[in-house]
Amino acid sequence: MAVKLVHVSDLSGRMGEAEEFGQLIVRQHPAFAEGPIRLELLPDELGELPESTQYVQVEYIPPGERSGQHLTLTLEQFNTLAPSQDMQAILLRAIAEAHQARATQAPAPRRRGRPRRAEAAGADGQPQKVNYATLEHAGEPHRGRITAAEKELVRDNLSAINQRLRERGKREIDPSDPEMQERYGLSPSVA
Repeated sequence: MAVKLVHVSDLSGRMGEAEEFGQLIVRQHPAFAEGPIRLELLPDELGELPESTQYVQVEYIPPGERSGQHLTLTLEQFNTLAPSQDMQAILLRAIAEAHQARATQAPAPRRRGRPRRAEAAGADGQPQKVNYATLEHAGEPHRGRITAAEKELVRDNLSAINQRLRERGKREIDPSDPEMQERYGLSPSVA
């Protein structure tokens, strides 16, 4: 007896050979928290795709609020937020100001030959290792392995951790970034 494996399009139900099918990956959808969702389809079912549009992901935090709303805008929509100014110039100015603020808060220069790590002096005056599995340091960029405890802290306290990172001028954790999803065990719906 022989067994034949049949591939069927998720969109139309049409059959085809395995090598004929492409994939449509739904990374975010307002009605589905689980993602990504993969669909198999034949190329002609997709029709003509619109030209690639550039998007800007933003977070708006209203006055007095601790967390914000994540939004995805087309580049054109984003640029119209400042109708009388060049949005690129505004962004470059904000980056320069953030760099300037960090430069004025820079720690004293290090002595040569010391290992490069976050340092907090212990009772013996020696540098102590930073524990990234605490709310004080979870989610901070570091070269070490991300422990299960740090991943859990990030997943359970993402808004608070992102606020702390933002206040310290560090990169935030973007749950829609596949690299961050893998690093911290996040799903794209976490926000």
